[in-house]
Amino acid sequence: MRSDAAARGRQAEIDALLQTAAAGKYKPIYLFTGEPFHTAAAAKAVVDVLVPAASRDFNFESYDGRATAIGNVLDSLRMRGFLSGVKVVWLREATLFLSGEKRGDVAKALFQELAEGHERDAAEKLLSLVALAGWSQEQFAAAARWSGLSKTRIKDVFGDELDGQQLASLDGLHQFCLARDLLVGAYRDDSGTLLDFLDAGVTEGSVLVITASTVDTRKKLFKKVQEVGAVVDLSAERERSGALSRESVDELLSRVLQSHRKRMAPSAHEMLLRRAGGDPALLAAELEKLCIAVGERNTIDEADVGRNVLDMAESWIFDFTAALTARQVTRALPLLHGLFEQGEPPLRLLAMIVREVRLLLVARECLDSALRGTWRADLPYNAFQSRVLPQIDAESSAAFGKSHPFVLYRRFQDAARMSARDLRTAMIDLAAIDARLKSSRTDPAFLLEAFVIGWCRGNATIRNPPMARV
Repeated sequence: MRSDAAARGRQAEIDALLQTAAAGKYKPIYLFTGEPFHTAAAAKAVVDVLVPAASRDFNFESYDGRATAIGNVLDSLRMRGFLSGVKVVWLREATLFLSGEKRGDVAKALFQELAEGHERDAAEKLLSLVALAGWSQEQFAAAARWSGLSKTRIKDVFGDELDGQQLASLDGLHQFCLARDLLVGAYRDDSGTLLDFLDAGVTEGSVLVITASTVDTRKKLFKKVQEVGAVVDLSAERERSGALSRESVDELLSRVLQSHRKRMAPSAHEMLLRRAGGDPALLAAELEKLCIAVGERNTIDEADVGRNVLDMAESWIFDFTAALTARQVTRALPLLHGLFEQGEPPLRLLAMIVREVRLLLVARECLDSALRGTWRADLPYNAFQSRVLPQIDAESSAAFGKSHPFVLYRRFQDAARMSARDLRTAMIDLAAIDARLKSSRTDPAFLLEAFVIGWCRGNATIRNPPMARV
């Protein structure tokens, strides 16, 4: 876990680069890697130092690295700025530092992100993989059913064959990308072209700034940039679950609160930490919204956070599944309505519910087999860690992914109150809902409400629901 001292050291490294650049001793190339929220801020700071605002229309250019050939970027670097002074070219979200050899690693991370409910992170990895395989946006849009693609084509993208469950999960992720207009970059491995350019020397008076979410530090290009320029890793520290670490949240929170001259009550701080999630940019946007919502007041309290900050950690799923396992419709429906009111996309909600029911089924099957006789309803958490966790078989552990032990403990508690038969029935019902959402104009809220009501009444089957509102 990154300490506060390490975070301050990272900022001190950026400050030193900016100070040196302001003194005229700038590097020909800067590479900022990690979270786009952090790397974009660092890149903008370099631009602000090197190019005065009055010259920015003439001496600054920006390109999307996912859709721009490196040749166009280098042509721009070779041309001096129209005005005197330094010319800066910013290549955003560059794919130059990806490696085809890492397709399997990226694919593994993609499905891990899906298993943990981090669809946005999984979507970015999917787009990187298909771009790495040379797909166009049109080809990606046409791949509506991944199970219909040939094994060869699947292997070209992911480095290996995929099973039926993985292919089915890609269908939902594909819709997630299209619904949000997430685009495929025209990826080519142009790293050699940039490497040759750097070997020849960057045109005097020109600076290339690159931001990239993912890099392969083994590539020659990366090592060359380290040699002739500056590289700063701005990756946000995360917990095993994928959530931002406390230090990462506090670092971002401090920045936003200082800019608005606000402070936060301890109880509000703890609630924010529970809701922070794993996306720094989304968290920053929520914090900005929060600071504006409290108006002139200097102190943000717990009620402010509850009213104005989305639960990005998705802790709602545990409350929701707890209500389902207890068959308490009066608890489950308000949670569902609240999520719709917050603007949660129906397919995302459905994917999260399917994922949780699937993991409950895995836990239930463990209780019925390897853990038979080990689990008790009153089993304390520390006993679960020491006696139950070591007995979970490798296949089930892989299905659970990197879930925190306490998350697993809660999941086993819920699964112990349900039967495998009921959970399998729920999976069939949810698959029917998924088909209806993608093939008709049926109101999504109606379908999910019908599932919740049917489940809580003990008759969750809704494969042929009544005519829905449209």
